[in-house]
Amino acid sequence: MILQTWQESLTGRLIADLARSCRHSSFCRWTVGTARYSSQAAVRNSLFARILGGAASLVARPLELAGQAVRRGLPGSLLFNVKPQPVFGNSVFLKSLAGIRVETLLWVVFSYALVDYALRNTPALAFLSGNWDELLLILIAVAWPAQMALRGRLTYRLTPLDLPILLYLAVACFLFLVRSPQNSIAVEGLRVYVEYMLWFFVATNLLLNKRQARALVNWLVLLSTLVALHGVYQYIIGVQIPSTWLDATEGGVRTRVFSILTSPNVLGSFLVLVIPITVSQILSAQSRLLRYLYSLCLIPMALSLIFTYSRGAWLAMAGALVIYGLIYNWRILLVLGAAIYTLPSLIPGISSRIGYMFSPAYLLSSARAGRVARWNTAIDKLQTSPLFGEGFGRYGGAVAARYIPSSNYVDNFYLKTAAESGLIGLAALVLLLVSGVRCILNSYRRLTDPYLKGLAGGLIAGLIGVLLHNGVENIFEVPTMTSCFWLLLGMTAVLPHLEGQETPPLD
Repeated sequence: MILQTWQESLTGRLIADLARSCRHSSFCRWTVGTARYSSQAAVRNSLFARILGGAASLVARPLELAGQAVRRGLPGSLLFNVKPQPVFGNSVFLKSLAGIRVETLLWVVFSYALVDYALRNTPALAFLSGNWDELLLILIAVAWPAQMALRGRLTYRLTPLDLPILLYLAVACFLFLVRSPQNSIAVEGLRVYVEYMLWFFVATNLLLNKRQARALVNWLVLLSTLVALHGVYQYIIGVQIPSTWLDATEGGVRTRVFSILTSPNVLGSFLVLVIPITVSQILSAQSRLLRYLYSLCLIPMALSLIFTYSRGAWLAMAGALVIYGLIYNWRILLVLGAAIYTLPSLIPGISSRIGYMFSPAYLLSSARAGRVARWNTAIDKLQTSPLFGEGFGRYGGAVAARYIPSSNYVDNFYLKTAAESGLIGLAALVLLLVSGVRCILNSYRRLTDPYLKGLAGGLIAGLIGVLLHNGVENIFEVPTMTSCFWLLLGMTAVLPHLEGQETPPLD
């Protein structure tokens, strides 16, 4: 009744007309995609795909033939023209090796936060804490084609985002060559941008079917629940935090939780990414018991997000849920509105943090030595070198904080990018991220499986929430967050191509 009244009202009809006009606009068609863009054949038959396929076949075909020779015991070696002995063709080891699924390593990647924390806090394994993810990436890059060769079949899954990623990598390498006052710093600064996006290709090629996707998502929800429960425990015991995490003039906030991650802002961003995914599991649960279990997981996540007292994460979470409500289920907007209305009165620290953000004291403090001051400095550096910037790793991030005197975090990843790589680097990054959003929106539009469509909506909301949070934090400076972002972006991009999808019957 309420919905019908709204639809028949003047305001409701006006908003519906505006939404209809937006859906038929040129910008919307470019963002969401057209039938031709949505076609996998269009991507596969593109010039880029043909060039990439031709280059890959130079390595793939010989490797595939060699794998067939070993697997089947066929005479003749491709490289040395030596007939393999029967013992190799019947080798239990080689057969076992061919049967190992490299896709299993996705469980390790989805456990990034837990693995990284364990290595950082285990003295005997601390030597791996800085490069375990690179070793894992190399292992996958070597084992994946070798495994497929042993099975006698090599494939690569193309996505519309492959070319934008390669274009960005080319631009980043160009900027590294033309603007690197100190190569060691530049290499470390460049790594922040180019290394972790390689997880996108891991997800797009190792994710095979709906069952695998559901299992990985369930594990991510469970892991995030444990992380959130640890954050709630920190709030209960009043964990000690550095004095710089709170302003002396703020009242009603006794601590800020960070769980196993490095800071409240990082924990908040991690929860911004995962909470919409958890909501999608609640909405698509096939039984009441599962719905209750997912809801129980959501409660500590929401509490832990509140107890981070990260204003940027709160605003990013609100933006993510608005996106989810608009593209999937409008009732989420009602829940969000109710939460915004009631939570400040239930938890005074929320109103204290938000109110202080708009106070003259905060604005003065921020302009003197806070975010506003650092943003202005980044803009000044951009004006000094507008095209190429200061050089990778030279301002506004973790690398600059270690090597460049008096350099601070900019608390805005996009301004940091502009200061380090100039307008060229910023434009390339924005083009890549916009192309990524376009790609996943197009994936969402193509899905017909109810579970995967709901999951895609939650993934899109969480990913866009992280992009919003980067406007007030350097979230992409954190390996855990950057790896999870590109991994889940790749997962969303290939959801329409997974095996085991359900197609709803025609009406």
